[in-house]
Amino acid sequence: MRIIRIIAAIVLTLGLLYVARITSEGRPEYREYSENGFAFEKTTVPKAPENALATIPVTIKGPLSDSVRPVLRYYRAKYGEAPPTALNRYQTRPLSLVDSLTGLYEGQLRTAARGYRHYYWFEVRDNTGGLRAKFTDKDGTPFVLKHIGHVPDWVLIPHIVFMFATVFCVMLATVYALRLVFGSQEVRPMARLLLWATIFVFLGGGPFGWAMNYYAFGTIWEGVPFGTDATDNKTQLLFVYLVFMLLATRGSLKHDLVQENLYSPRALGFLGLLTLVLMLSIYLIPHSTQFSPELTRTVCYTFIAIVGLMLLIPWVSRKAKRVRRP
Repeated sequence: MRIIRIIAAIVLTLGLLYVARITSEGRPEYREYSENGFAFEKTTVPKAPENALATIPVTIKGPLSDSVRPVLRYYRAKYGEAPPTALNRYQTRPLSLVDSLTGLYEGQLRTAARGYRHYYWFEVRDNTGGLRAKFTDKDGTPFVLKHIGHVPDWVLIPHIVFMFATVFCVMLATVYALRLVFGSQEVRPMARLLLWATIFVFLGGGPFGWAMNYYAFGTIWEGVPFGTDATDNKTQLLFVYLVFMLLATRGSLKHDLVQENLYSPRALGFLGLLTLVLMLSIYLIPHSTQFSPELTRTVCYTFIAIVGLMLLIPWVSRKAKRVRRP
């Protein structure tokens, strides 16, 4: 039975990581758009090596002529800098025609040091400067080209292994959490698996995550209060909740004493299931998604405050009961 649980946890872990990979916004995606008789098609170029020349292809079909030309509008931003709203801050560069039969054009952008990025879109303008058509990403936002550094294998491989191990431990702990929900009093197996999950997520998102950030983006950590990167904050929230689960099950972890835990075994079972729900929510949000700094801070600080109250309230209640005892 134990082997079946382990195999099931491995399969579910691989499935979850596969879904997280294919939904990543760091992967090229197809885009198309039509406006005023002009049809645009492109596959996004989400990232390019630092200090290199990046080629941006786009297919444009329509009434183009010597008096109507396609151009690339772009702005180079620092890490974490939002696209400017003032159009005069974007530079303009003509596109080069590669294939007149297919309407394939190319633009080139010189990348800077890792951590920088380009915001860009395409326009069709006439000789008087009039705008005929504009091709942006979803919801009218600019396309993004991230400037990425090389991450060495000694950083990348352990990072992936530790994050895989984190998911596996949470998946397996879920089995024991279900047993607690249905009446089991054995909290220790779930608590020990969540302990390992906490260690693995710290190693994968901590030392090796910091190294990943440094080599790829030139920064260290962008979880609140240090920054508003979505990926770092997702990892941080999972770590915060796992630490909460360790403190809530400390009696079972230290001496296998259920009465020393902050919650009853059944309540801990439900809280253990919440670990899975949180992890699923985190991994199913497309990797590399970027939310507004305001939304990121609000969600993260609210979550941390709620988890803090979930820890503080039963602890204070337990202390109060001990004081009232004769």
